[in-house]
Amino acid sequence: MNKEKLLLIIIIIAAFFIRIYNYNYPPLLWDEAALGYNAFSILKTGRDEYGQFLPLIFKSFGDYKPGLYIYLTLPFVGIFGLNLLAVRLPSIILGSLIPLIAYLFTKKHSQNKLLPLLFAAIIALSPFNIHFSRGAWESNILTFQLLLASYFFFNKKYFWSSILFGLTLFTYQSGKLVSLLLIGALFLTNYSKSFFKKDFILKFILPLFIFSLPILAGLLWEKQGNRLEVVSLFSYPRSMEESETIISETSKLDYQLLHNQVIFFSRNFLTRYFNHFSPEFLLTQGDWQSPRHSAPYTGVLLIPSFFFLILGLFTTHYSTKNYSSNNYSSINLFFLLWLLLAPIPAALTRDSLSAVRAMSLSIPLCYFTALGLGIFIDWFGKFKYCKLFVSWLLFLVYLASFVYYTDLYHNHMIKKSPQDWLYGYKEAVEYVLANQKNHEIYFTNFYGQAYIYYLFYSQYPPQNYQEQANLTLNGVDTGVVSKIDNINFETPNFSHIQLLSSNTLAVFSYDDAIRQGIDLKLLTPLSPINNTSTFYGYKNP
Repeated sequence: MNKEKLLLIIIIIAAFFIRIYNYNYPPLLWDEAALGYNAFSILKTGRDEYGQFLPLIFKSFGDYKPGLYIYLTLPFVGIFGLNLLAVRLPSIILGSLIPLIAYLFTKKHSQNKLLPLLFAAIIALSPFNIHFSRGAWESNILTFQLLLASYFFFNKKYFWSSILFGLTLFTYQSGKLVSLLLIGALFLTNYSKSFFKKDFILKFILPLFIFSLPILAGLLWEKQGNRLEVVSLFSYPRSMEESETIISETSKLDYQLLHNQVIFFSRNFLTRYFNHFSPEFLLTQGDWQSPRHSAPYTGVLLIPSFFFLILGLFTTHYSTKNYSSNNYSSINLFFLLWLLLAPIPAALTRDSLSAVRAMSLSIPLCYFTALGLGIFIDWFGKFKYCKLFVSWLLFLVYLASFVYYTDLYHNHMIKKSPQDWLYGYKEAVEYVLANQKNHEIYFTNFYGQAYIYYLFYSQYPPQNYQEQANLTLNGVDTGVVSKIDNINFETPNFSHIQLLSSNTLAVFSYDDAIRQGIDLKLLTPLSPINNTSTFYGYKNP
């Protein structure tokens, strides 16, 4: 085994260890619980939680989840049972293999042996990739598929590229758009007259068309478009009050020319788009819109990577001229287009920033970081003994930055915002299960979707739940389940509960208790953290 292959194996093993270490951290999220329980339901009954036979799209909370991740989870639930490890393993495994695909992608087209290894190593250590491959995030599976499908396309394996792109439609909602954009980039950077021939149409176009049919049918004739309507930027026009204020400041003509809805939406789109390239997102804050999408006090890149990213982007011509074979310029252009296209699905949503919807952005970010890092090492390689010294210095700098990120992730992330991470659901459900018999139970739904945690941690028999599953939709947003057996999923009313019989049990959130003015000494802390508790239990004496 040569040195290069040994280093690649070390990188992949390190990537896997980083992702599986302390796998039960952070806590289980709503969507993870839903993915796991629906896989459990399919495994036991062949039907989802609502009794639908082997669906491609799962109703879940009314957000109509594409089903690929659930089917990927089936064998792990079958082997390990319904638990956190089984739910997260598909993401951990495929996330660990992304560095391998990145290596293979650049290996064939690069004359420089260092670049493919750097690309693989940067992804293995990337906070962006680590964060979403440690949990059951469909966006991580999507990123793996997009990279592998692009690799196959570059190598003219069009059928396998088409299959993978087709599967993205059943992986994650934003995959429907980002896959289309990326296919356009592949056509542009690999243009060939063969694209118009029968063989290409049969191997690439036809499979994609077949895969898209169920998605189109669901969007047009079923309720699968509801979630798109909820999150779409265009579902939130400027309010009438704001429009009238602008008109009162000038005139209707001024409003129509300079402040109309088209300009309003365009400005909001551009703001959201460029937020994904801001130093705050990349370097210092991460996803400020949602604390659960990144570690606190740092960006989605390791600190040194920001400098080398800039270097890689601004010296692309140098890298093409000195590093590469004739086909390498198309690789550079492809990753540049990927970089520019990846934030578009996120920018078209209501959130000012979304790391999870723009996760595929991590691949071109890591590519140009590796490019800049390689160029930096090559510059110093011209001087005797400098290359080795600079390489070791960079290794130590990256190691220090990675240790800093790891500390923030493992020691501070949950403690900083336990409510955002839904901390304590496991302990709250265990409290209910220990006291469930002969009690009427009120379980707060303050943090949302409490029912799915009960189903998951109790391993509730799917056939029994299918008979009573009843999701109440609130308009077009995600819905709620109000009752399972003797458990009412609603905000407990403390004054009312005190008047009931002694066979009454309640689980409050911290906010429930504060808003109702309950003396916390009367409650049992179920999930203590940061000198408080996210959940409190109460039994009538």
